[in-house]
Amino acid sequence: MASSRSAADGVLVLGSAGFAGRAIVRHLAAGGRPIVALGRSERVGRDGAIRRVRGSIEDAGLLTDLLGQCRTVVYAASVTTPGTSAREPGLEVLGNLLPLSRLLELAPAFADRELIYLSSAGAIYGDGADGADEDTALRPRSYYGAGKAAAEAFLHACTATTSWRAVSLRPTNVYGPGQTIGTGFAIVPTLFGRAIDGAPFPIWGDGSSVRDYCHIDDLARLVAAIVAAGCPAGFGRYNVASGHVASVLELIDACSQACGRPIAVERLPPRGVDVARVAPDGRAAQADFGWRATIDLVSGLADTWAWFERDGAAAR
Repeated sequence: MASSRSAADGVLVLGSAGFAGRAIVRHLAAGGRPIVALGRSERVGRDGAIRRVRGSIEDAGLLTDLLGQCRTVVYAASVTTPGTSAREPGLEVLGNLLPLSRLLELAPAFADRELIYLSSAGAIYGDGADGADEDTALRPRSYYGAGKAAAEAFLHACTATTSWRAVSLRPTNVYGPGQTIGTGFAIVPTLFGRAIDGAPFPIWGDGSSVRDYCHIDDLARLVAAIVAAGCPAGFGRYNVASGHVASVLELIDACSQACGRPIAVERLPPRGVDVARVAPDGRAAQADFGWRATIDLVSGLADTWAWFERDGAAAR
């Protein structure tokens, strides 16, 4: 039988070079925690309290070494978007579930670890996303959402059979500085890109579909709060909803106001995968961790546009 190992009070952030991972590392480091940042495209070396490591989650030897140094794992790694796995559903299995399973294979050898996983409220609830709480049945309408739901089932099984604790965070549409344009994904930087190049933004249907928009710094603050407080026993799920909602048409207008430029649109037929309204109930995170979103949409878009103009050349 594998023996458990002691761990320092470090936090291992997987997917640290991505949009969410970078913000989470920054917020955790500001709190004085020792951080190990692991990503395929991560820089190598030390940056204050941050040790940056380039590597793969599927490298069992590397993970074994890092789990020996860290009691908490933040899982922000993902290689898919709703668009990419719609074309290749196997990407969810090979690119996301397989690496997660490699991590969980090591769980019996490392007692009492805590794992915070980034899921998606916008993808897992399907048509029940409006007002959904954490007990609402999962009815994903995309392979991307199905992958997130499957990952949560894996985490539940892990906490049921080991001493690990896990929390799945289910954010709504996350945006903010550092987010680059992705095909069929990341609507805010895409709109800012269209404001610059003048190309039309496609609207599928009448533009009335509504989403909750959460600034990346608010999400990162919640992760930091959970790291500080510790994960509850077993497996927990928390919606991460800001309460700041907008339809597609309203968001286009708000982005246009933020950047001071017009944004052209192209009307297209509605798609079967789109949900009319994604505005889940976020009260559980407030009750358990004292978290509430503090960045409204107008301020958040202004902040994001300032970054996009200054540092976002790669997003264009």
